[in-house]
Amino acid sequence: MLPLLLEIKTAATARSLYGQDSPPGLWVVGDQGVYLMPNTTDGVHHRVKDSKPLVVYARECDPNKLDFDTWWANKQASFGGDDGAEFIDATQFVDAAHGPNPIKNARNIVIEFLGDQFSISLE
Repeated sequence: MLPLLLEIKTAATARSLYGQDSPPGLWVVGDQGVYLMPNTTDGVHHRVKDSKPLVVYARECDPNKLDFDTWWANKQASFGGDDGAEFIDATQFVDAAHGPNPIKNARNIVIEFLGDQFSISLE
């Protein structure tokens, strides 16, 4: 989780999503699993030559750790059958960090999918 937040904090520019400009933040991506990735183009992670994309898979939808049937069923139940991405503004993490579980003690980002919306908390 911290590498994602460090990437966002050190970036000045971000990629657009579906033609919509946005500030640095995270994308929740559903395709080959479900994962978080920064939308940034110039943060500290991007400054490392030949760095791989920075992604953090959902524990329940990680194709690197789960068999296909398990992660696919979980992906469909949470994100739906289509591929896509949703933007999370970095300020949402700042808001969560000032809640009952400060970010310095957080071990997990919890994203609950609720129909066509989702909520974010830290635990």
